Amino acid sequence: MNKNVIVSMVLATVGGVAFCDAADERLRELEKICAYEPCDDLDVKEAIPTPDDIIRKYNVTTNVVVQDLWTLTARYSPSETNEEKKVIRDVAVMFIGHYGGTNDLAQLSTIATNSSDYAQESALFASLAILEHSPQLISFVRGVVTNACSYSSGLRGSTYVRLLDMCTERYTDMYINDPAQQARIAAFFLERAAVDVERPLSVDDCACELNPTYRHSKQRRDNLAALRPPNLTGKPAELYDAAQADAAKED
Repeated sequence: MNKNVIVSMVLATVGGVAFCDAADERLRELEKICAYEPCDDLDVKEAIPTPDDIIRKYNVTTNVVVQDLWTLTARYSPSETNEEKKVIRDVAVMFIGHYGGTNDLAQLSTIATNSSDYAQESALFASLAILEHSPQLISFVRGVVTNACSYSSGLRGSTYVRLLDMCTERYTDMYINDPAQQARIAAFFLERAAVDVERPLSVDDCACELNPTYRHSKQRRDNLAALRPPNLTGKPAELYDAAQADAAKED
């Protein structure tokens, strides 16, 4: 065999080994980031590591980091019992929401619709983060809040809260400065205020907050009358009475 060919083969092998070693080291560091526990002492200033550190240190693209996060997600199963390993997978899924894109939604959906997966909530909120500026957000959320088979009542309620937070400036971690998307969200709450029998007052509050003209409208009065549960007593009845009295006021 030609001597130059042999040298090329050796160099290629060495280069391949070095590449694998670097990838393995990068993945180990990313796993440590996902497992990181911030200090409980709020007076202690600390630099909390993120996947941005990996991007800078190894000069890799965001797509590479997302694939590494999926590797970590696959490393630990939905039935994992070790708490530290569960945290790693759960945080990796959460980070996918910050660094991933719409191509990751299908994989996230597999986790988000599995009510026995401890990372379900993180996968759901990761999907919301990816879609926060997309017109597809509303259809996605509608599919969540109307799906009692895959999502618990608490998780469906949390989804409403997350959606409202996107329009609420005081929640800086969630707020989006996107008037078009906020208009879609406001319209969505008006839609749900007419049909959500599970939490009518909560959705009513959101619809009023995002649609000021709705508060004293006939539409609100009709919705509250139609959705009022029968035989309400005690505090629930008082709260419903207050909402209906507020709706009856004139602007």
